[in-house]
Amino acid sequence: MFYAELPAWMLSQAHQRAHAILAEAFAGVGARAYDHRVLDVLVRSAAPLSQIGIGTLSRLDRRDVSVTLAELEKAGFIERTPDPDDARRNVVVLTPDGRERQRLLSALAADAQERILDPLDAEARAAFLGALRLLTGGRPVVGEDERERTG
Repeated sequence: MFYAELPAWMLSQAHQRAHAILAEAFAGVGARAYDHRVLDVLVRSAAPLSQIGIGTLSRLDRRDVSVTLAELEKAGFIERTPDPDDARRNVVVLTPDGRERQRLLSALAADAQERILDPLDAEARAAFLGALRLLTGGRPVVGEDERERTG
């Protein structure tokens, strides 16, 4: 099989295209994809998280989490406070500006996803996203009708 027909090569090319589109969207507001991942994890958490917890949930390396948190803290999007259960560590909480930043980055990410998937019609999108979920160990995409019934 010719290398350009190999699924691994095509996935790599698709990843590069998707990453470039997303990076361009975030760069317009001085953000990176890591910022979005960290803020998204924090906004979805019911309680403040440790740096290790953020790394685990965002699937980011410890150093990448540390650098990202430092940048987000400097910009006023997060605060680190002593953990009431363990004085040796800090927990991270979103500031109101951080919540707003997360909403902005999520909207930019959604627009980028539309650009990424633009070559596909609705049926091809559903099949592609279902296949991606299977390849990444997740569940197939739930159909629109079923999603409405299950909330």
